Amino acid sequence: MQHHFRHEQHHLNKKPLHKKVLYYLLAIMIIIAISTLLATNFQSVYPQTLIDFYQRISVVQILLYGLFTLTRVTIAYTIGLFMTMIFLFLIIKFRRIENFIMPVFDILQSVPVLAFFPLIIVTFANLHMPELAAQIVLIVACFWSVFFGAIGGFHQIPQDILDAAKIYNAKGPKLFFKVILPAIFPALVTGSILSFGASWNVIIISEYINYGNISIRLPGLGNLLSSSAGRDTGVFIASLLMLVIIIFTLDRLVWHPLTEHSQKYKFE
Repeated sequence: MQHHFRHEQHHLNKKPLHKKVLYYLLAIMIIIAISTLLATNFQSVYPQTLIDFYQRISVVQILLYGLFTLTRVTIAYTIGLFMTMIFLFLIIKFRRIENFIMPVFDILQSVPVLAFFPLIIVTFANLHMPELAAQIVLIVACFWSVFFGAIGGFHQIPQDILDAAKIYNAKGPKLFFKVILPAIFPALVTGSILSFGASWNVIIISEYINYGNISIRLPGLGNLLSSSAGRDTGVFIASLLMLVIIIFTLDRLVWHPLTEHSQKYKFE
C-alpha cells in the first residue's frame, strides 16, 4: 500500500540551478505585477506604484511583523509536535489507549477552529493574556495535521520491521527513537508542511481579535492584513507579499531539504 503522506519530489529538482533561479525570479515578477494590478484597480502594472505604499508603513515594520507571525506559528507547531510525540509514545506503549484517543480526536479535528474561537477568547482575553489566546488558536489549527500524519505513518510501518525490533529487544524509548521516529519521518515532514499551512490560514483571527466588546490587536501580518483590508490596499498588498516571501523561504530552506532527506526513510 502506498503511503498517503508521501511528498513526491518537485519537478524543479531535475532542473539546473540557473533555470531554477530564472523560474523563481519569473514567479516573483508575476506576483509583483498582480499585486500592482490589484492595488491600482487594474490601472497599472508598473512596480513603481508600490513604492508609495511604503510611505505609510516602513519595510522594517513589515519585516518585524513578519517575524512576530513566524515566531507564533513556529511556537504553536513546536508545541503541537511535542504533544504528538507524547500521544504517539503512549499509543505505542499502551495500544489500548488508541481505541479511546482516536475517536475523540477524530471528532475534535472535524470541528472548525472558529468554533473554539469564542471560548478561547472569552477565557484568555478576559484574563489579559491575548498572546496565549493567539497561541492556543494556532495550536488547535496546526496540531491535527502533524498528529494524524504521525499516526498514519506509524500504521504504515511493515510488521516485519516491528518484529525485528522485538527480536533485538528494542522497547520503550529505544523502540520509539531508533525505530518508530525514523520510520514515520516522511509522514511527519508532510504532516508538518500541512500543519504550517493550516496555521497560515488562521493568523488573521489569532492576531486581530474582535469579539463582542473584546478588541485586541497583536503585532503580526495577520493584524496588518485584517486592519488594512478594504481601507489601505497598499499596506494590504505589502503584508500579503511579506507573507508569500516567508512561506516561499520556508519551503525552499526548510521543507524542501527535509522532504528530500525523508526519501531515505520510505518503505517501498
